[in-house]
Amino acid sequence: MPFVVAHTGVKHHSGSFHKPLRDRWLEGEETVVNAYRDIAHLAREGKKALIKGDWDQLAYLMNKNHEIQDGLTDSGPVNNHMIRLARENGALAAKLAGAGGGGTIIALSLEPERTKEALRQAGADSFIDLDPNGQGLVVDYLGQEDQVIG
Repeated sequence: MPFVVAHTGVKHHSGSFHKPLRDRWLEGEETVVNAYRDIAHLAREGKKALIKGDWDQLAYLMNKNHEIQDGLTDSGPVNNHMIRLARENGALAAKLAGAGGGGTIIALSLEPERTKEALRQAGADSFIDLDPNGQGLVVDYLGQEDQVIG
């Protein structure tokens, strides 16, 4: 699968991003409720696109998901910088893979090495790749040996 998962190097407590958004949901804020209804629809469509291998459709859905999420609560300058860099360097799409504010992004890239190199130069400190040769999940910690899991 043509995905690159990169850790931005920023560590934080995800609750600082999730709790305010959850509170807005529980209060029934229309913007948040409608946004998550849309995100749920995008996820269902994304599953279909993923199963079919329709990378263009999946890219559209991932980018739309990020647009909605970033509009609800700022994804953070580091995440948005990494997402923009991924898109400028071979990725069809990129979005948060965590709470926001830093942490992890996921990119749909048909040029994964180009995408990873740009993210590495921007400060990403580790990557997770699904090895197409069936070795399992490979976690690439920069400066350390790869670890194969599974």
